[in-house]
Amino acid sequence: MARDLAGWLGYGVSHVLHTVVPGVRASGIATCVPARDAAGWTHALDFELLPLKEARAQQGLNPLSLLNRRDLATFLRFCEAVLCPGWAPQDRPETPAGFLAKRRGRGSATDRLAMLLLALSARSDGRVPMAPGRLPKGYNRSEATVAKLLGCSVEDARPVLKSLLALEGVAWDRPERYGEDRLLVPAIRDAYERARAASKAARGPAVEDALASPARASTEEPDAGAGCAQCREEEECEGLVLAGEGWAQLSFEDVPGEVPGACGVQEPDVDASSQVETGFDGRSGEAVGAGPHAAHPPVVPLCTSSTGDLDCFSGSAVLGEDPLRECAGAGEDLPEMTEVLAGPVGGTDPLRGEQQSASTGSGWNAPVRTAGFVRPVGVPEDLTVALAPVAWLWAGLGRASTGAWLAKNVRRELVRLRTFVGDSEGVAERRLAERLKRRLDRQRTPVQDLAAWLIRRGLPQNNGCWSNLCDEGIRIDSGGTCPSCDCLIGDRRGLRQIVATEVAAQHPHVAAGEWREVYEQALQAKFDYQSAMDAVRRERSAERQLAFHAAIEEQKAQLAEEGMQRAARPCEDCGRAEAAGLCPVCSLRRSTKALVDQAVDIAVAVRADVDDPQAVATLTTQVAGDTWAVVRGAGAADGADDPVCRAFAEKDVAQKVLEQRTQRALKRLRESEPAEMEAAHVRRMTLHGMFPTQKNRQRAEKAAAKARERVAQDLLREFLGDLARARAAAVPRERPPAWSERCPDLAARPLDDNTVAVGAGTGPT
Repeated sequence: MARDLAGWLGYGVSHVLHTVVPGVRASGIATCVPARDAAGWTHALDFELLPLKEARAQQGLNPLSLLNRRDLATFLRFCEAVLCPGWAPQDRPETPAGFLAKRRGRGSATDRLAMLLLALSARSDGRVPMAPGRLPKGYNRSEATVAKLLGCSVEDARPVLKSLLALEGVAWDRPERYGEDRLLVPAIRDAYERARAASKAARGPAVEDALASPARASTEEPDAGAGCAQCREEEECEGLVLAGEGWAQLSFEDVPGEVPGACGVQEPDVDASSQVETGFDGRSGEAVGAGPHAAHPPVVPLCTSSTGDLDCFSGSAVLGEDPLRECAGAGEDLPEMTEVLAGPVGGTDPLRGEQQSASTGSGWNAPVRTAGFVRPVGVPEDLTVALAPVAWLWAGLGRASTGAWLAKNVRRELVRLRTFVGDSEGVAERRLAERLKRRLDRQRTPVQDLAAWLIRRGLPQNNGCWSNLCDEGIRIDSGGTCPSCDCLIGDRRGLRQIVATEVAAQHPHVAAGEWREVYEQALQAKFDYQSAMDAVRRERSAERQLAFHAAIEEQKAQLAEEGMQRAARPCEDCGRAEAAGLCPVCSLRRSTKALVDQAVDIAVAVRADVDDPQAVATLTTQVAGDTWAVVRGAGAADGADDPVCRAFAEKDVAQKVLEQRTQRALKRLRESEPAEMEAAHVRRMTLHGMFPTQKNRQRAEKAAAKARERVAQDLLREFLGDLARARAAAVPRERPPAWSERCPDLAARPLDDNTVAVGAGTGPT
């Protein structure tokens, strides 16, 4: 439930529902689906951890795939001791709250995560290994360690460490020696001390005396406890209790037996014999063996020579153990390797001058042998992940050139997969490894020829539907099931269900032996009908596609013809042939004229009196002549003989003249009275109700400058509008003709009685 997740994170239920759950969904780490009951009420939130699911699907390619149910149960108990909100079920033992459960509110999730990481990294004495390297200025090593665990900056880790110190989750380690620079987790230290005390009390004084006597351990043969210090330490910590007694595992009730440490399934082999003396249990006084622990070679005395002493041997005879001694090289126990090194027995011998033969084999235990020497073909380093499922078959290729050729094909397939999954490191390799693993599992017969199998079966993508991302019903980008294939499978299941219903309705009295035949015939008829309808649909779709492409080609031809006609038109200004309506020189001249007209309008609008049309016309003619003289003089000064270059130079000069006059006009208008009044008003309103500090004055001056600039631009637009209206009013307009001139025929007609009656009837009353 959301309240359970809120208890683990230290947040409220509303924050979890509106912030945490949407954030988890958006991150892509997990999917969250509400589980509803029959009435439609949400009774749980089902989270699916995608990294853990992907790791389990890879089966050995990811460290997360090594975690089984018992390991996860142990890790959950550890998290409960630190973060558990605590609960007291009616029919189960009470689970106390973790020692950091009191931390709630803003930032509680970060503090709890930091505490969990510190507790996991702490040693048995509670001390936390500090992060090495140089420290940023102003920070200590404890803050750098917390920042490294959380993956954040040291500045962000400082308040987290302060919060943990205030909550007494961590403490300073030997502050009298190291100061505030090293961390200690008191809960981990106390838990190990309780475990050691309980272990000593359970062993009794006899075992303590036996363990305290060094003479006995040196004269007698070593036992299992002497040969494995780690196992002895694990036996001492069997009584580890992190936060009181009475833990209740509500999420893993189905875990059988006791939950061991995070070492996997460690059941002893009852069929294997042992040559190691057992230990001593002080509680019962009987010789017993060590409890379930990590597998290790039995402890036996090693000697330098195995001749003349029946008690010495070079290996081990324990069932399931390595028969070689400790100094044996890797691969010496391979039968083919031993056979090759020992030379031929009963076959051809190169020393006798007999012909040598090469033999090949398929499988990991059949390396290639040519002329009595082993030539294994290794998997390329960059393809280790992608070819992991077939790595044991790669040695059977026989030739290095074959391996290089296959590696080239594999790399080509990886490049194609990266177009679907992106350039993320390792994603394409994992997808290809999953494909090879999936197809090896479906292979009923052993792979005899790896090269042929990879080219024909392993590497090619098999689309189960229309999607390019589908590979045998699995999506390449996400690794999940293909929805299109699921839809096709659902359609086929629905078709079979419909046919079965129709047969049952049409033939209710068919015998049980004949019903299957009738059903098959009806299903075949239904399938043939749907196939015919699909064929007709495909034909119509093909016809529409052809018509669409024909229309596109026709439109392309029409556009090409219009483009040719447009290119053949002469220039409108100079009459140059095939200029597409306007040659480059005339186009630049038009742009120059537009820029010069704008520059002239700005100069006239600022200086002229728009109420005097004669003065406006005179000033416009004068300013235009001066501007054109500047523009054309600059173009001639460049000395360019090409008309296009000269026209471009004139346009460049006109652009600069326009920018200069615009800046000058705005500068004059910013100093005008309306602009100063607006600036003073804005300055006064900005400082209203504020202290006249230097910072507030600067803010007010900046606002006043913006207001002054805004007023200047508004005034310039207003002056240009007045100039345009004045020029439009100065243009003489022709008097509209009179009605007698517009309709001479109607004016010449006499007014009779009918016309008068009509006029009187239609006139106003």
